[in-house]
Amino acid sequence: MKKIIIAAAVAAAVPALAHADVTVYGSLRAGISSTKNSTNNYTSTFGVDDFGSRIGFKGNEDLGNGLKTIWQVETGLSMDGTVVVGTTDSGKLASRESFVGVEGGFGKLRVGYLTDVLGDSESTDNLYGPFRDNMGTGFPLYEATDVFGAYGDSRFKNGIRYDSPDLYGFNLTAHYGAGESQTAGQMKQGDKVGLRLAYQNSGFFGSWAYAGAMNTKGGSNSSTNRIEGGYNANNLYLAATYQWVTLYGNAQALPGIASLTPTIATGGNKLENQTWAVNLAYAFGNFKPSIVYSKRGDAKVDGVRYSLGATQWAAALDYTVSKRTLLQAGYGQVKENRDAQFANGHAKDTSSTIWAMMKHNF
Repeated sequence: MKKIIIAAAVAAAVPALAHADVTVYGSLRAGISSTKNSTNNYTSTFGVDDFGSRIGFKGNEDLGNGLKTIWQVETGLSMDGTVVVGTTDSGKLASRESFVGVEGGFGKLRVGYLTDVLGDSESTDNLYGPFRDNMGTGFPLYEATDVFGAYGDSRFKNGIRYDSPDLYGFNLTAHYGAGESQTAGQMKQGDKVGLRLAYQNSGFFGSWAYAGAMNTKGGSNSSTNRIEGGYNANNLYLAATYQWVTLYGNAQALPGIASLTPTIATGGNKLENQTWAVNLAYAFGNFKPSIVYSKRGDAKVDGVRYSLGATQWAAALDYTVSKRTLLQAGYGQVKENRDAQFANGHAKDTSSTIWAMMKHNF
């Protein structure tokens, strides 16, 4: 009797799903790694890791006259059975890009938890990394790893995003994230804005992206500008990125900041810095070796330059097993300059990770 009821329920659900035009998709990514960083006292530690797995549901509905409703709910998950503390990518429903909106000849307009314009401007990032790698050794240093922490390369909460249609290879993105809070007697904080202009044609691509956080110190706004460009055709991938930032934050929150000379003032501080990266890959047969190199400059804090820079490099080899399955093995390291090491309270200046992983998309 139970089997009959279950079969009837499935039969009833199938037409409903077909009518709703729902697509289930995802990417399962797991592997092994050996990390050497501050969390394990710079002793090589072997582990089984997740490498950014996710599952999602998306769909659309034709509204007529070239207009349709679009929606998506995407959730991060940990294939190694752990819950990653401090990340928004794993552990709860809609922890990744999720939205509802409309699309037509005018472009796309969406509302929700949406990828920011810096997250769309990562052409020099094509490697993977385990969650245990707290230094991000496989990723370019412009990705939210400056001295004052995260400022982009993720998603805007409470977001409204517009993406224009392509026009002669160009497209425009405008993005707003509402802060939804204001302390009594102070300016509203937490609002974020993003703009991006991109071009792609005949293998060549490029973009400029701006992300700003409003009123992070009085009426001053934190800002990130990034330009990138490259070529992707004929089995060759070549990309370069340059970024400059003006960020406001509390330098005293860093564990070893008091060791820097001259002494950094308490309260809100202003940081100015630049970062650049290059990425090269070439595919032959099922193999694709790639290398990324990036360098963060020695930042100015309140107008004084400190050796807060770092150098990162990583190399990896991809092997395409099938249309949906990929194997990757790689090694990456980050070396911090003197003041960056001391400000972050790190016992050593170099962190490294070696990894091997499998990715299967569905």
